[in-house]
Amino acid sequence: TFFGVKNFYLTVNYKSRILKSFFLELQPNYSVKFFDENEPMGTVGGLKIHQKKFKNPFFVTNCDVILDADYKNILNFHKTSNYDITIVASATKYFIPYGICELDKAGQLLSIKEKPTYNFLANTGLYVLNPKILKLIPKNKSYDMTELIKEAKRKKLKIGVYPIESQ
Repeated sequence: TFFGVKNFYLTVNYKSRILKSFFLELQPNYSVKFFDENEPMGTVGGLKIHQKKFKNPFFVTNCDVILDADYKNILNFHKTSNYDITIVASATKYFIPYGICELDKAGQLLSIKEKPTYNFLANTGLYVLNPKILKLIPKNKSYDMTELIKEAKRKKLKIGVYPIESQ
């Protein structure tokens, strides 16, 4: 197992042979199954046809995401908070090295903020989903995680954010 996880499912399209070769050569002690997309289905569209495989909350991530995070804590946070979707977000500071002009509706100066720092929780591309959330994904259509989150919010489902330190 890998951090207690036994089964990994990878939806692949672009350069899929490289990924498959890597795991074949690696011979991990956990299961890796590949689902080939003939047409790109977006970041979650390909999950629709596999929705019956998931009985428990599961992680979804984009392939370019590598995080040093405690996945057990993330999953526990998701379960104990009763979220339908958990977004893992990185605490990020953004410093602007200039004065920022704030204007009123008429375009006149209200104030100048000198070299402000803004704090954000930036989406990392790692999520925990409850299996029932996959019902919201349309069949045979490219669909992205942002669309799924918007639809879940529209249906008033419970969406949480798990903050991690900036990497």
